Amino acid sequence: RLQKMRGSRIRRRVPNPCSRSGCVHVRVCSDAPDAEGGAAGMTRAAACGAGVARISAAGGVKLVAAMPRVDCPKCGVVVARVPWAEPGSRFTKDFEAECAWLMTVANQRTVSGSLHVSWRTAGAVAHRVAERVKASMPSPFDGLHAIGVDETSHRKGHTYLTVVVDHERHRVTWDHDGYGRDVFGLFFQALTPEQRASIRLVTGDGARWIDSCVDRWCPNVERVLDGFHIVSWMSDALDKVRKRLWNQARRDGDEKSVKRMRGVKYAVLKNPGDLTDRQSEAFGNLQDTDPKGQLYRAWQLKELLRTLLKHPLEQARAELNHWVFRASHSRIPEIVELAKKIRRRRPDILRTIQLGYSNARLEASDNRIKVTIRMAYGFHHANSLIALVMLRCAGNHGASDNRDTPLLTYRRSMVL
Repeated sequence: RLQKMRGSRIRRRVPNPCSRSGCVHVRVCSDAPDAEGGAAGMTRAAACGAGVARISAAGGVKLVAAMPRVDCPKCGVVVARVPWAEPGSRFTKDFEAECAWLMTVANQRTVSGSLHVSWRTAGAVAHRVAERVKASMPSPFDGLHAIGVDETSHRKGHTYLTVVVDHERHRVTWDHDGYGRDVFGLFFQALTPEQRASIRLVTGDGARWIDSCVDRWCPNVERVLDGFHIVSWMSDALDKVRKRLWNQARRDGDEKSVKRMRGVKYAVLKNPGDLTDRQSEAFGNLQDTDPKGQLYRAWQLKELLRTLLKHPLEQARAELNHWVFRASHSRIPEIVELAKKIRRRRPDILRTIQLGYSNARLEASDNRIKVTIRMAYGFHHANSLIALVMLRCAGNHGASDNRDTPLLTYRRSMVL
């Protein structure tokens, strides 16, 4: 005899319909056709208390609910809203929560094989779950004091995501497809005037679009440069000096200088304490690499700039002034051009030394986002990738452990 339930019925007779071992999944039926070729209007749900869908040799349980239709004076005849599924979704909220959680810890093949859904469908599920999680949690923009902004590539062809992190709570607060002043401005537009006023510090690289956007929306915040990017400016200039001298020696037929510069390509960019034995041997001839010693003097300026960032503020201020004077009078074109940039960003550099903030947290988030991008390979839309990034990297609001994500809190609340 069929076991009756309120608003649903069991189509297949099984000995124990709610057993973990006797249940594959639950499907909820509506009158709309199924887009994936299943039975008409079947909406899938998670296993009865099983967490992840299972396959049983005895067959599965299918719960079929008659979706009521209502005649709306404004919209016409539509399917009524139900509490266990999103409008337009063919899956119940329990099934979508399980699918989204599995996407954050497993790859595409595992998710598709375990839950029997296509990867495109899984991307849409992640987007819906991310919206529900966001609605169930406090606003991530409340209590922002120190934020960091950076862009990370997620596809070939200079396609980037702009990521904003909260330095104090160690979590990704906001991300969006694209980069530049207009995209970063969308972040400030999403904030209320009170939330914008609470921001005191913004870290990032030396991109001009960050400066212009911060000056427009939060003119009173402290703009801090990351020490890693400051040293990278000097490393890039040093590599340009080496390439110019290398090409010049090859054109002049100076085989001796070419041979000496052959082993210092990476030695001049690394810290002296991190050199290998072979690099140390090549580094010993650095002073005699070119006739005017330009490469050696450029390396000295790189080491001075790197070490002054670790000194106290007043000492660093005097050393930075001395560095700018030496660089601007070095007669090395690449270093003279960099000295103009350092002189222009001198207040931001001193503020970086004073406050001690860096983009280390943001760079760590970028590495985790890169892993998420590899896990999301195959998504056709950036919105699905952004949803998966927020589910994995947003962190729980008010939690001390970043591994306690909002998605886990959301799943626990559904179980309770």
